[in-house]
Amino acid sequence: MPNNEIIKAVMGQGGALVLACIVLYQVMSQYETLIDTMIQDNKEDRAMYQQNMSELSKHMDKVNETLEKIQEDISSIRAQQRKE
Repeated sequence: MPNNEIIKAVMGQGGALVLACIVLYQVMSQYETLIDTMIQDNKEDRAMYQQNMSELSKHMDKVNETLEKIQEDISSIRAQQRKE
């Protein structure tokens, strides 16, 4: 919209309404960009969270295997002690 038309609309009847609509349009266009950025950031955060959870799960599996080996070793040591 050319500047002359904007000025005529603002100065005429319903000028406040026209001005409010223009300001609202500007704010909403920036808001849309902000929302798109937030959605993209959330997707990246979600992917990072899933990767971290997967790595944590793998690490916990290794810890669980180690604990099972320790329990088996303790059981065999106790069995040997009982035989003696």
